[in-house]
Amino acid sequence: MVSQAVVNAFAVVGALLSLPLLLRFLGFIWLYFLRPTMIHRYVHGGYPYAVITGATDGIGRAVASELYTRGFNLILHGRNEKKMQKVVQELLHLRDPSAQGVVRYFIADATKPGHDFEKMLEPFKDLNITLVIHNVGGSNGVQPEKLDERPEEYIHNLVRWNALFPLLLTRVLLPQLRRSAKHGPVLVQFVGSLASDISPPRLPIYAASKRFLEALVRGLDNDEQNFGPPTGVRFTYLAVGPVHTASMPQKPGLNTPTSEQFARAIVQRTGCGRRRVAPYAMHAVSTFVVGGLGERTVDYYTAQEMKTLIDVYAKGE
Repeated sequence: MVSQAVVNAFAVVGALLSLPLLLRFLGFIWLYFLRPTMIHRYVHGGYPYAVITGATDGIGRAVASELYTRGFNLILHGRNEKKMQKVVQELLHLRDPSAQGVVRYFIADATKPGHDFEKMLEPFKDLNITLVIHNVGGSNGVQPEKLDERPEEYIHNLVRWNALFPLLLTRVLLPQLRRSAKHGPVLVQFVGSLASDISPPRLPIYAASKRFLEALVRGLDNDEQNFGPPTGVRFTYLAVGPVHTASMPQKPGLNTPTSEQFARAIVQRTGCGRRRVAPYAMHAVSTFVVGGLGERTVDYYTAQEMKTLIDVYAKGE
């Protein structure tokens, strides 16, 4: 017969083993259901500006609308002048003219080499930038070709689009961000992807470029916080799952928010203090589930899903 002491010992061990899961669950409830937004902390100094890259469509455009209505002036990036001018006009009608909101922009194709980032940002060098959201990037859909069936230029373009353009833009912005941080917090957020956690077939370059951003966030945040006096500039990696946009034709649903829903989630989670965060609650759940299934299981089901997505993109559904 098992003694009471042994039963008690197993109960204590069980409680200790379950404690991390309980704390994680409580943290989830706090972050997604109870925690108030901290976005107002970044509206400081004279005329605070938010920089948003990839802002003419989808998530970037929706985030611009959210931030503009919350008191930010905007510096938008896109690669199509006509689309950008349309976005600017739409934004200017979202705020009372008496609020004197300002929307500026610059045009650059992030897939191309040879940008002069210093010159690109010269018109904005004296502005009080308190928030940067690097939404620029993408996968060009899900295509059936393998790596060796892709031209080399395709690979260069994808890496520049997702990794090098936001990196080099941030490099030029950093001194200016540190100046803004002297009178309040400054945050740089990189839109990543859950694909970087599972590296789906047919998307290895896209997944790797997003994983690059996650490592970059940790390194830059350490540089600004722990290597000398803290500067007040912080960095966050946004782990993003499926979002319904013009370039992602999955139908909206519980795990696939619209761009507008996702933009609100980004704003709600901004300033939460985490280096990595999934802005949308169901994407956080997906991350937890994937982490518990094991690599072989995840790889198998991911491959099946990718086959379905290839068909979806081919049909344009």
